[in-house]
Formats: sequence, structure tokens, C-alpha cells
Amino acid sequence: MRRSPALFDDRHPSQRSPTGGLASKPVRLPGLAALRDTYVDNEVGVLRRVLTHRPGAELSRLGPGNCHDLLFDDLPWAERAQAEHDDFTRLLRGHGVEVVELESLVAAALAEPGVGRRPVRAVAGAQRLGPLVAAAVDDMCHGVPAHDRARLLLSGITVRELAAEHPHAVAASLGTLTLSPDSFVLPPLVNALFVRDSSSWLGRRHTVHRMAGAVRRAEGLLLGAAARAAGARPLAGPDGEGPHEPVEGGDVLLAGPGCVVVGVGERTTPAGAEQLARALLSSGQARHVFAVLLPRARQCMHLDTVLTMVDGDTFLASGPHLQACRWFALRLDRDGAVRAESIDDPLTRLAKSLGLPALRLIAAGGDRTGVAEQREQWSDAANVLAVRPRTVIAYDRNVVANEYLSAAGIEVLTTPSAELVRGRGGPHCLSCPLLRDPLDS
Repeated sequence: MRRSPALFDDRHPSQRSPTGGLASKPVRLPGLAALRDTYVDNEVGVLRRVLTHRPGAELSRLGPGNCHDLLFDDLPWAERAQAEHDDFTRLLRGHGVEVVELESLVAAALAEPGVGRRPVRAVAGAQRLGPLVAAAVDDMCHGVPAHDRARLLLSGITVRELAAEHPHAVAASLGTLTLSPDSFVLPPLVNALFVRDSSSWLGRRHTVHRMAGAVRRAEGLLLGAAARAAGARPLAGPDGEGPHEPVEGGDVLLAGPGCVVVGVGERTTPAGAEQLARALLSSGQARHVFAVLLPRARQCMHLDTVLTMVDGDTFLASGPHLQACRWFALRLDRDGAVRAESIDDPLTRLAKSLGLPALRLIAAGGDRTGVAEQREQWSDAANVLAVRPRTVIAYDRNVVANEYLSAAGIEVLTTPSAELVRGRGGPHCLSCPLLRDPLDS
């Protein structure tokens, strides 16, 4: 199959290697080094390195009174969710993937001499705390080693916990006096296990996203600190800036070299999609950018809940929801402004942009309709992670979708999901690729 040429500004590491390829056994990368040699220009090439986050103490902070505010529909059994996540990362490692842990990455960044107090102050500032409380949070975090500081930022801090360290600041602040002792001055980052959303790695560039919900803003701030400390190269438009309106990584699909599809819905805004398109097109990182207007429904919060890739020309989709989407091509006019053009036959247009004669679509529900298909869409049947072409990791509970994938010649590696699924995210959401082979390698 003919493919369009890669447009990203640097070659994949394997193409620059004296031996012309990567070793079959992954090399363990310490700390921030994991962010220094990244390359991702597609969704299905052999996965070499991936960012994940094993849910920690933050998940135990969820309760009936705060779970919806923290974007969870239910209360997961934290220890079982951790065991399920361990199975997921064990499966990745068993297929030769280097797994990078978010908490360790953040800790490494916080330990860098030049980083100082900026990340903690940025996280505290995002919560609009009063100056006394913000200073107390800053002091509390910097009174412990970097690894414990990273854990504090992930698990959150309550009024009661802050008062134990800084009683005078808590007693004198109007903000904390209006809260109950178990209210959070820093919310727990319970969604951090869905590492796909806080950043996107595009070729050898990255963009750290401004999350749509205030309770997730700190995720991007912490990952941004790690990326800067690592010297990773950010994606920027002609003004030197990347997107600053809400974009989330679950809405960013790298259909192939030079071709990016962006979902617009509950999380990514039209303005965010246009800013991302402008940065991609003006920098030469992409030649084609498409926007997909998603249905407004909880089970369609991101593009990857509706559509993921399982091969270079094959997509897995929630059929009814995909049919309800509207597609647009985004281009730059002569003045560098983004213009949107409605598309009537998106799959044909997308195939052409990829240099392919056609695309294949596998419906997550096949020809079945009714409650079974709805149940599996609710549990992220279309949200799979490719570890190589035609091999994906999927949740074990999505039996119907997995059967249709297998019948279509896709190898399905299943991972347990009874508790992880309560956060409404599948294997694609649980992972952020940092290094993939090009499709033609």
C-alpha cells in the first residue's frame, strides 16, 4: 500500500541508528531520559516506550460526595484497580514495551536543581488558593523529598492535613475557614491514570494540554514541568506558542505520518482544535488535519471512545456514535488563519490523505444491536491500544467487540477491567506512547 511521506521534522531513532533498527529488548530509561528521545507519528507501529500511571493513594480519596466532581461515575476498589493496572503494564512489558511511570517522571523533574518551586506553585495557583494557603501548601510540599512531593501532588491535600502542618495559615485564611476539614485544598489527581489526555507526542515534538476540567489542570502542569526539565521539544505555531485553549490527548489521533484527526466534544473545544491545527500545519508537522464533532454524551467524551486504530488502514469504531459525528477538514488560508470545510465522505477523504485506496472499518458491536452493544460502548469497547500492527490490548469484558476484532484478523490481548473501567477509560486512555516505529520500518 502506498503511504504519504513522513512530514515530521526528525527521523525515528531506528532510522538514525547505525544498525538501522532498535534492539528487540528495550533498554531501561532512568528518569527524565524517557522524554529525550521520543518519536510517534502513527497509532499502530510497534510500540517501544509508553507512559502510564499506576493509580495510587489518590484513588482512595474518591467518595460518594466527591466522585462526580472528580469526573468518576462510581467508586473503584482501589487495590483491585492497582492489580488490574499491574496486569496491564505486565502485558505491555511482556510484548517488549518499555513502561515509564508518571509518578517517577514527576519526581525526577522535581529533583532537578533548576526546577525549584515552580511546579508546586503552578499547581497551587491553578486552585486559586489565598496567599496564606498557597504558601503553606508550597512549604508542606518542599518539606519532603522529591518522590514524596510528587506523591503529595498526585494524592491531594485536605484542609485537615494542611492544618496539621500549618495550623496558623489555615486558621487565618478565609478560603479554608469556609471549607470542611476533609475538603481538598489540592484535589487528588484521580484521573492521572488516564495519561493519554494530559499530553500528545507528535513526531519528536510534544504538546502539554490545558485540560478542560479544573480538577485535571494539575496533570498538564506536572507533565509540562517534566517535559521542560527533560529538554523535550514543544510543538509551536508561528507565534511560538502551542494550543492554550482546552485540548485533551484522547481527542488526538495520529492516523498516519502527516495526518492528524482531532475530536471536538465534551473536553476539546473548537478553539483548542483550531489552535492545535494551526501549530501542526504552520510548523510542517502535519499536512492534513481533520476535526470530528462528537455527540454530546458521557460515553463519547473523547474521540478515542468512538474510534481507534488497529492497523495502518483499519479502524475500530462504535458504529452508531461514529455515524452521529460530523467531520471537517482544517486548513490554513493565506493569512495563516484556520478554515474549516465540512466533509460528506470522511473515510474516503481520510484514506486519500494517507495515500491509501480505502480504509477498513470494524464495528465494535458488529451487526448486533441493543443493550449488549450499549453496555460495551459504556465500557470502552472501541478504546483499544495497538502494540503493533494488527495486535491490540482490549478490556476483557468487551466480549462482542473482541470477537469481531478476532474475526477480522486482529490479535486481541485482553486485560482485566472490572475496576479500571469505572473511570470511563480503556487501554488507549491508560497509555501515552512516547516511542513507536514508523509504519514502513
